[in-house]
Amino acid sequence: MAMLGGDAVETLVLAPMPCLQISEDEAILLGLWRDFSLGNSANARRVLALLAEGDSAGPIAKAMGAVVDRLVAAGFDMSALAAGAMTHQESSK
Repeated sequence: MAMLGGDAVETLVLAPMPCLQISEDEAILLGLWRDFSLGNSANARRVLALLAEGDSAGPIAKAMGAVVDRLVAAGFDMSALAAGAMTHQESSK
């Protein structure tokens, strides 16, 4: 995430924690994590090429893929990130 933040074409905007809606940039990041967790790294790399400057997309993709591999190895169920796997939930605030 530090690499993406430092090499981004534009500053990524993240909503404050108590915000009830995710920002567009947060939705893009969630999509990237979903793509890597489902093995769709080609799509994620295309998106990263639009977000990151120069040749940064490759190293960022490699790092994100490694994180997903480690999360799976630690027992996290990444299939929950698949589209349609979860229902919408509003914050109680």
